[in-house]
Amino acid sequence: MAEERSLEYTPTWVVAFICFIIVLLSLLAERGLHHLGKCLKRRRQDALFEALQKLKEELMLLGFISLMLTVSQAAIRHICVPRALVSNMFPCKKPLEKHHAPESSHTLSISARHLLSTGASPDHCAAKARFS
Repeated sequence: MAEERSLEYTPTWVVAFICFIIVLLSLLAERGLHHLGKCLKRRRQDALFEALQKLKEELMLLGFISLMLTVSQAAIRHICVPRALVSNMFPCKKPLEKHHAPESSHTLSISARHLLSTGASPDHCAAKARFS
């Protein structure tokens, strides 16, 4: 079994370097879009300039939404949805499989690998239902 490495044991210089690269790429992208906007204005391509402004607004909004999801993921992770509602939320009915898993395994769980914070087990809702 592969050992999962924690950010806690990652050298500080590695984290700082990765953050530096992300900030540098963001600044380069912002400067590039700014220069493109100036070029479009100089050439009097107002429609393209307005489209570029809308694109920049959407990128800002996407970044803000991403930040809010990252900050609030611990709270979102603990939201439990009733099992009956989860089975009705799919756009299409799932085909019946030959080997059914036990009913207790049909809980809505989030892969811990995709979450930054750890703490609650993926079967938090199943445990909550048993002890509530």
